[in-house]
Amino acid sequence: MVENNLPEPQAALPPLQPEPEKPKRQGARWALMVVAVLALAAAVVFVVLRLVDPPASPIANNVPRNENPGLDGIIATQMPPAQLEQGDCLRGFLSPLDPQTVVTCDSSHNAQLIGTFQLTGEDYPGANVLLTQSEDLCKSISLDPRAGLDSTWTYHFSRPSESTWDQGDRTVSCFLSLSEGNVRSSLLPEGDSDDEGDKNDSKSEDEKPKDEESTES
Repeated sequence: MVENNLPEPQAALPPLQPEPEKPKRQGARWALMVVAVLALAAAVVFVVLRLVDPPASPIANNVPRNENPGLDGIIATQMPPAQLEQGDCLRGFLSPLDPQTVVTCDSSHNAQLIGTFQLTGEDYPGANVLLTQSEDLCKSISLDPRAGLDSTWTYHFSRPSESTWDQGDRTVSCFLSLSEGNVRSSLLPEGDSDDEGDKNDSKSEDEKPKDEESTES
């Protein structure tokens, strides 16, 4: 017996066709190309600006000295170590490598640059040799016998590191500082502020730091 309500047979569906493969990471490649072009353009602009308007030299950025300090005695603040001069009295001294506050020696201060020396030689002699040489040079400086130095004073000296030596640095700078308290007088004999040693030459602040050391008086 034939059943009249059966559904009609359906034709077979065609086999599924794979979708066409989309371009792989096309957008990412374009983004990388754009970033590379922008980076190259920025580099070109940077080089052009450096050539047209080079950075100011360290000498042009020297901290000025106040020739007529007021009652506070401040001659200069934030003075780079390379600008210090022999005899400068320093307020708030912590390290010979820090920018310093230079004051008159009859105002309150806790340290003084007592001398500088220019070493000679082409080859870097080594850290230990420079350490001994710098200490001997600094302790050879004549001080005012009236200064009354005792164990509360400490020698500090900066000297060339291997990197600054290769850049031509030969300067040893000698400081004396109080471990606590302040004084209002110079440690150098009167009139000797600028006679002994050599003043430091101005150096770029981009140079690698010098070495420093301290020893008790």
